[in-house]
Amino acid sequence: MTATFNDFINTCKQRQQELDQELWAFHYSHISDIEFWKLLKAKAEAIMMQRGIKSAFIVDQYNKDTIRQLYYYLTGDVRNCRWNVHKGIYLMGKVGCGKSLLMYSYLSVQDYLTRKITETIHAKQLIELLQSEGGITGLRERPLFIDELGRENLEMKDYGNVVKPVIDLFAIRYEYGGRTYATSNFTLDTLEAARDVKGKITAQRYGNFIRTRMDEMFNVVELPGENRRLRWGK
Repeated sequence: MTATFNDFINTCKQRQQELDQELWAFHYSHISDIEFWKLLKAKAEAIMMQRGIKSAFIVDQYNKDTIRQLYYYLTGDVRNCRWNVHKGIYLMGKVGCGKSLLMYSYLSVQDYLTRKITETIHAKQLIELLQSEGGITGLRERPLFIDELGRENLEMKDYGNVVKPVIDLFAIRYEYGGRTYATSNFTLDTLEAARDVKGKITAQRYGNFIRTRMDEMFNVVELPGENRRLRWGK
């Protein structure tokens, strides 16, 4: 009986080691901060040009600290990174503050260095994606970036029944440890439920069940600053 117990324990420990290796596979330590900045800047400016914006990607007082932390996060520097390097990132901020550009650029650099492939989708296309690709099951584990989370249609009809696939998606990705990234104009409190001026819940959105899981899945990072698009448009 003892041998059987030991076999079970050893199997669990072996699986833990495998999962630990999978977590560290999202990091790349053989890069300097200058090299990281050059890659990030090159990708950001390529994205901006694609959008018709011929401008340099600028580091300022609003994004400097976040970019520095992204470098520590990429390299798995647990001493200097204020975030949990094994969680995803929920980057929130005002409209036009540069959060989507920064996250798209960072994940492109991360994928390039780690040979990962992060599925990228705008929130409004999420329902369509969930209806294909093998449904929710096809998205339960692979790296996923959702841009503008909170702008998706929360409900859809499935054979006449109203379902909330986004909620189901977060639930299953939590269980399987799918690395998830998101940008949003909304706080997690706002995604959880609509509230009145006194803080009383007036309507459920994701609900507390998903909210608590999102707290475990994400580093919640606020990117300060105003609308950069106004500056680029001049």
